[in-house]
Amino acid sequence: MSLRRDTNVSSIKGIDKFAGTEGDVPPPPRFDGRFDVGSPSSPPAMPDGGNGEDTPSLWSSRYSVERQLMAITGGLDSEHMLAKMDALHASRNKTKSARGLYRASAGAMDGSHEEYGDYTRGSSVGLGLGGAWTWIRDTFWTSGLELNSDGTTQSLVRGEKARVRRRNVRIVGLFSAGLLVAIGVLASRGRTGSAAKYRTPEMNFYVVADEPYRFDQFDQFTRDLEALPRDAEFVVHLGNANGDRESMCQEYGFERAANILRESPVPVLVVPGDLDWAACGTKRRSEAALRYWDVNLGKLESSWPHPLDVEYCPDVVGNFAFLHKSTLFVSINLVEQETNTEEWTTRLQKNVEWTRAKLRQFGDDFSNVVILGHAPPSSKQGEYFWPVVEDVKGLNRPVLYLHANSSGSFEVYRPFGEAENLEAVQLERRGVEGPMRVTIMRGGNDPFAFERRQPAASKK
Repeated sequence: MSLRRDTNVSSIKGIDKFAGTEGDVPPPPRFDGRFDVGSPSSPPAMPDGGNGEDTPSLWSSRYSVERQLMAITGGLDSEHMLAKMDALHASRNKTKSARGLYRASAGAMDGSHEEYGDYTRGSSVGLGLGGAWTWIRDTFWTSGLELNSDGTTQSLVRGEKARVRRRNVRIVGLFSAGLLVAIGVLASRGRTGSAAKYRTPEMNFYVVADEPYRFDQFDQFTRDLEALPRDAEFVVHLGNANGDRESMCQEYGFERAANILRESPVPVLVVPGDLDWAACGTKRRSEAALRYWDVNLGKLESSWPHPLDVEYCPDVVGNFAFLHKSTLFVSINLVEQETNTEEWTTRLQKNVEWTRAKLRQFGDDFSNVVILGHAPPSSKQGEYFWPVVEDVKGLNRPVLYLHANSSGSFEVYRPFGEAENLEAVQLERRGVEGPMRVTIMRGGNDPFAFERRQPAASKK
């Protein structure tokens, strides 16, 4: 039995055109297609140049699909045959190739002849601008049809991987955008100067009030002062340094308060409070107590060497001012306890004049203003705040008013809606916390940050 290669014998349409195609893979040596099935003689040498060791057995030769294909195609084995089929269909878009299906050929379906890699592994794009643009384009914009234009299995897998990558990138992008928006909202709504902590601090000072209030608190307050952090430049006491019932308004109480405050490692500046003088009962006792206060606490910061150039008001005891770095500090004698009408009105008017004079004196030398007082802003103190607020509005610079606790707990708020650049802070109740740190940052519309601290631990 023999097979002949005739035109009517089984063939693949159009296969003869490959013979003269320029650039084709050279065919192996051809034979006339005649051999006897089951012949004891050896079949012709295989196209791959194999030696006798690779010669198939007589049984496998009889049923070899490879040999049947070679007989039909005129000597082309399966490898060369599939390569020809790839070349034939290279221009047919969206047609799966033999290479794509069986991974048998070396030429790409799109005619690029790139080596067929393992498409199950991630591919790498170049580090150049072209590679970066390709990654961005394929990640965000390229559609599945564009990625699968050659229809091969490799393109299908590549397209699916790109689709998953686009989905993951979009999910991460949406989550990140939402997180940034949430952080921005929280930062804009924060009223404790949280945004300021991300800028460079210009100074740190600490604030206390209403202590030492009782004899049994003296030790704890002394420990709080001794444990002040090393970043403290000075301490401000917002009044009621001599609030103990037994010593209130008496000279020895102010002497004792001064001795305790001198335990601080940094200068302490003191503001008068209600219990220091205004709440002493009679005009005579109040005036005497204010003198005791002035002698012992009025210029207490002079007990330390320091760079602060403090100026004192000649008209009102307890009023002082100084410019430190880029911040103007102004202290006013402002209490809640009402005194006689003449004293009350005169003192508030003098406070207004003192504040305005310091604002004019330092002009453009300051970036922020900190006003120090004992009482909270209220209509009772309107004779001071109403004219000063008008000046503050025209500053276009941040202003902070620090005051002692009147009721409630720690609070940061804006006392006057028409003055958006004026912020007020009420300290925590006495004995609850340690000295509060105030940090002033360089620049920005919200330069003030506040850190509430725990009382210092007792020594064992």
